[in-house]
Amino acid sequence: MSSARRVLDRLDVDQALVAKLDSRGVRTAEDALARSPLDVSELADVSHAIARAFIRDVARAVRPRATTASDALKRTRQALSTSVDALDDALGGGVAIGAITEIVGASGVGKTQLCLAACASACALGGVIYLDAERKFSAERFEAIAREKFGDRATTDDFLKRARVVTPSSLSDLIKRLDALEEAIIDHDVKLIVIDSVAHLARGEYAAADVTKRQSALGSCAATLKRHAEKHGCAVVCVNQVTTRIGREATHGWEDSGKASASAEDDASGITAALGTKWAHCVNTRVSMEVEGDARVIKIVKSPLAPLIGFKYHVDESGIVIDERMESATLRAREANVAATHRR
Repeated sequence: MSSARRVLDRLDVDQALVAKLDSRGVRTAEDALARSPLDVSELADVSHAIARAFIRDVARAVRPRATTASDALKRTRQALSTSVDALDDALGGGVAIGAITEIVGASGVGKTQLCLAACASACALGGVIYLDAERKFSAERFEAIAREKFGDRATTDDFLKRARVVTPSSLSDLIKRLDALEEAIIDHDVKLIVIDSVAHLARGEYAAADVTKRQSALGSCAATLKRHAEKHGCAVVCVNQVTTRIGREATHGWEDSGKASASAEDDASGITAALGTKWAHCVNTRVSMEVEGDARVIKIVKSPLAPLIGFKYHVDESGIVIDERMESATLRAREANVAATHRR
């Protein structure tokens, strides 16, 4: 929700005057700011001075707040646990507060399992809003993962009610819901917003020929998510799907700084994150989950804090379980082998 569309009864302004204006159809900051002091004076039956002061107070309440470098630094050091200790350590504490973390991978690799684990951690602190586009949210699985981490506390009705599940039908519907999400974030002390998955909604609403419209809608979605995350101090996790990329091997966003941007050796096909470059630039951290031979590998491929690093893992009743850490050199060697295989 943009600041101008915030409802007046949520602002720190004269609520007696707000009640009078509400009966006259003036309910949002935008409604009030579009009227002159004389209009407000007549609608609410107050003096011109009171009406002018009210409009000034509304403007102050919704104006953008300046952010200092100190504020930004504090936010980068705040994180919400994923419930996977090794991954949290690599990420600097977990998924970043005030930012978008993307989990990308093919179907069946455990993306939703990781989301549910993060939800369990968030429910221990406050609320969760889970935008379940693919209808994959399992209350039974969520309870099982939470119980493994928090014991019997996680089986209480109060704990489970902290996770609120919403099912958007399209990307346009998602954007409308995100615009109206601020009240719920405040009322339920939301610590985590999950979208599972953005690609499902974007691909379902826009045809291949509508790339420009789709990118514009995704940009709007990302901007709203970041605004909520920064303003209310919550984390955002978005699930993304994969697609086939012709012409270059897949890295899910990782690029070796020593590699040329384009060459004959890049003439290969591979699997990469869906939704395109604009969405990729909106994401602050990208975590990929892949199946490589007989192993499942989770990698941090884009992060302002973490280097390229990965872990072999498996999924059991407790969720994601780390088996082995993989250093940057090992991952780069594996990427090179995959690229070489595609070029043959």
